[in-house]
Amino acid sequence: MKEPCDTCDRTPVPQRIQEFVSDRAKFHLEWQMLQYMGLTFLLLLLLAAVLYVAVWKDLPRFWTKQGIWILYLIITVVFTGGAIWHLKAYRAKIDSMTGMMIGMTVGMQTGMMLSVIIGSTNGMFMGGLLGMVFAVAMGVYTGKCCGIMGILQGAMAGVMGGTMGPMIALMMRNDHILWFMPPFMIINVLILLGMSYMLYEEVVEKTEKIEKTPMDFGTFFSYCLIVTIVFGLVISFGYKSAFVA
Repeated sequence: MKEPCDTCDRTPVPQRIQEFVSDRAKFHLEWQMLQYMGLTFLLLLLLAAVLYVAVWKDLPRFWTKQGIWILYLIITVVFTGGAIWHLKAYRAKIDSMTGMMIGMTVGMQTGMMLSVIIGSTNGMFMGGLLGMVFAVAMGVYTGKCCGIMGILQGAMAGVMGGTMGPMIALMMRNDHILWFMPPFMIINVLILLGMSYMLYEEVVEKTEKIEKTPMDFGTFFSYCLIVTIVFGLVISFGYKSAFVA
């Protein structure tokens, strides 16, 4: 007897991507997410450029010690924020497996991306502590959509990702970390985008009447701006260990 296939009726990925490009009305929230992320990224870059001209341009070795890491911080904040915005833009019942995947993905990728940045600029203690706390908070916040299983998965992933990032920073400090970071960030960004794809396939497509509750751009940008400023201040003025002094 042939067992039922849960994935046989799903749209193949290339076909779904083609549909995403051609049918913007169907995916208007997803396109809105990308627009919000793009505009927020440009505005945060503009703010960083203004601060560079006004404050940072005379600092020695600014680009390698702080500048490139602030760029990676902006990327981390924008893509993590976009993934959370997309999740909260739909109100629907989410099963345990999908919720656990959401909590794990957000917790792990947020922790890895943020903690390797703070670990590179401030050291392992600050990177591990701040990365872990922030990642656990984001993992729990997104994983609670399916109850305690998602909360635990998000918290565990946040602890792991938040403490692994500064280890990478410390171990690769003198071994081409600036070359390592671009592919590292690209892969993490693709994983977050993949989570949004999964959310659409597993939640939006399977729910007949789904409530759409997207956050407005002003609120989204404000959250991203606050997080960027807080961690930007840590990068510039926070405690630094002897390994990065």
